[in-house]
Formats: sequence, structure tokens, C-alpha cells
Amino acid sequence: MTIPADLRPSDGRFGCGPSKVRPEQLQALAAAGDLFGTSHRQAPVKNLVGRVRDGLRQLFSLPDGYEVILGNGGSTAFWDAAAF
Repeated sequence: MTIPADLRPSDGRFGCGPSKVRPEQLQALAAAGDLFGTSHRQAPVKNLVGRVRDGLRQLFSLPDGYEVILGNGGSTAFWDAAAF
């Protein structure tokens, strides 16, 4: 099967199939080897999540008592967390 050129995205980074990946991104993934293939409960992952949460807390100038919740999922997951 061949996709006609006029139906392909003009920029390969914006499509639903295989996409272009910058070499810098691949290098960053290779450098994060201690994060892949491990549990989300291990120190390297927990430390990274903590740094991301702290950074977002500062970025949004959250008042005391507010926290940042990270997770995968759509709005259903958000509302489940917000109601909790």
C-alpha cells in the first residue's frame, strides 16, 4: 500500500504513524537508561517524578496544601483523582 504524497503530512513529526525523531532525543533516551525497564517505585524514577512535581509547583506558584498529580490517562483519570 502506498499513501499518495498529497495525503501525507508535510512535516513527518505530525502524523499517526512512524514519525521522525531527532538524534538529540534518542541520545537523551539512551542517557536515561536507569529509568527504563525498572519499577515506578525505584529511587531514580521517584526522584525524577519528585523533581517534575516540585518544578510544576514552583511554576504555578501553588499555595501550601496544593499538590501536583501526575499520571497517564485522559480526563476520566483526572476527574477520578480530583474527586479523591
